[in-house]
Amino acid sequence: MGDLDHVALTVADMDRALDFYAGLLGCEVLGQLLLDDGTFKLVYLRKGRALIELFAHRTPPGRAPETAPAPTLGFQHLAFHTDDVDAAAASLASAGVPFTVTPKDAAGNVRLAFFRDPDGNLLELVSNLPEMEPYRPGWS
Repeated sequence: MGDLDHVALTVADMDRALDFYAGLLGCEVLGQLLLDDGTFKLVYLRKGRALIELFAHRTPPGRAPETAPAPTLGFQHLAFHTDDVDAAAASLASAGVPFTVTPKDAAGNVRLAFFRDPDGNLLELVSNLPEMEPYRPGWS
């Protein structure tokens, strides 16, 4: 398996999080992906050799905020880069590792899979950094 690729965190307010991570900590904003009809935003940051993936959710249009499920804030997963997601997943599965998402193609031209460590922490195999658009504040 390859190197650690990124750590993913869910934040309550993306712009506030970027003020902190980019503004105060000096992380470089690499870009964003909007998913789930624009209700889920991913932003990738770089600090030195490390990558951070920030998640933010917003209430879908037409749904009252009090009825929308609240996202779990904080740690989401660790991701490991591999040139061959399918082979790495097969090797782990043959060792009895449980997968929550088997290898599949995902947004941004990425191949990925998700599995659990012995304590239930979520881990990801990922082929590459996704193709992204430039970051835009707010939900545009």
